[in-house]
Amino acid sequence: MSTHQLTVEAMALPITERVSLAQALWQSINGGLEAANDREDLAEAIRRDDEISSGVVQGRTHEEVMLAARRAVGCA
Repeated sequence: MSTHQLTVEAMALPITERVSLAQALWQSINGGLEAANDREDLAEAIRRDDEISSGVVQGRTHEEVMLAARRAVGCA
C-alpha cells in the first residue's frame, strides 16, 4: 500500500482512532531518536522562547510549518 493510500485510509478513521495512531507513530519515531541532554534542551527552549517573546524572531503558523515539512519530504 502506498503512503498516500495509507494516509487516505487513516484520515477516514474516527478522531479517537486517528489520535491513537498519531501517538503510536510519534512514539515509534521519538523512541528511535538519540536522547539529548535535558539541561541543554531546556536552555535551548528558553532561548528560543526569549527570542520570540522579544520579537527578535517571528514564529510561523501551523500551515507554514506543515507546508515546509511536506516540501522537505517531497510531498508538496
